[in-house]
Amino acid sequence: MAEYGNVVRPDAALQQRVQELERDNAEFHRTKQLLELEFNQKRAKFKELYLAKEEDLKRQQAVIQVAQEEIVQLNVHLSQARAEMENIKAVATVSENTKQEAIDEVKKQWQEEVASLQAIMKDTVREYEIQFHHRLEQERAQWGQYRESVEREIAELRRRLSEGQQEENLESDMKKAQEDAEKLRSVVMPMEKEIGTLKEKLTEAEEKIKELEASKMKELNHYLEAEKSCRTDLEMYVAVLNTQKSVLQEDAEKLRKELHEVCHLLEQERQQHNQLKHTWQKANDQFLESQRLMMQDMKRMESVLTTEQLRQVEESKKKDQEEEQRT
Repeated sequence: MAEYGNVVRPDAALQQRVQELERDNAEFHRTKQLLELEFNQKRAKFKELYLAKEEDLKRQQAVIQVAQEEIVQLNVHLSQARAEMENIKAVATVSENTKQEAIDEVKKQWQEEVASLQAIMKDTVREYEIQFHHRLEQERAQWGQYRESVEREIAELRRRLSEGQQEENLESDMKKAQEDAEKLRSVVMPMEKEIGTLKEKLTEAEEKIKELEASKMKELNHYLEAEKSCRTDLEMYVAVLNTQKSVLQEDAEKLRKELHEVCHLLEQERQQHNQLKHTWQKANDQFLESQRLMMQDMKRMESVLTTEQLRQVEESKKKDQEEEQRT
């Protein structure tokens, strides 16, 4: 009886130990299930968050792509505007040079025509002066000869008077002297008229020169006004192009800043994504490590159990699995 009692006590202790192990095993399975459930939930959340971040990255990359395309287009427009500006500047320079050359040419022609008219007028005046002086010298010589003749006749008359000639001869000589004076007057008067005519022609020539100068100045002013109007239009067009260039530069700078901000946000999202991925990997490693440790504990526990206890543990696992399947 004493030996039987001693046998019963170890069996009871062993049974108690088995029950404790079963409870620990059940607790281990519950803990494992909870950890797996929690891990699955966290993994689902991480996956959802990961996919959401992936979508955000794709959208941001699409936005960056669109912004880069817009920047490329703006750079193309800006290059075209700069090329057009350079072309307009070249055209303006050529137009300015051409205008100045045309003005210089008009001035040169005007100066040549004025110089030609002045030369013609001077030649005409000089010719009239030469003719006038020549005729004047001729008339003066004739007048001198006639005066000498008259003086001789007067002297002759005086001589005759002194000699006491008759009064009739004196009257005849006086009449002849009056006729000679009339002849002299008939010669001097046409000369005075011709001098007046020359003065009138000289005045007309001066007036024509003034009219020609006024006409040329009017044409030159008209040409300058037209060139000024064209230059004003060109300056307005250049101002419009400068405004468009400034707007394009502002838009390009704005898009460049937005692209920089988007790239900065994308880099932050990428860092957060990598950090989240690292956290998920770390949690997964911790879970696998905890499973490995629990499996080691299970193996150690199973190594100290008897065959009967292992059978009971297997039956308990089957019951737990059946209950899980039912639920």
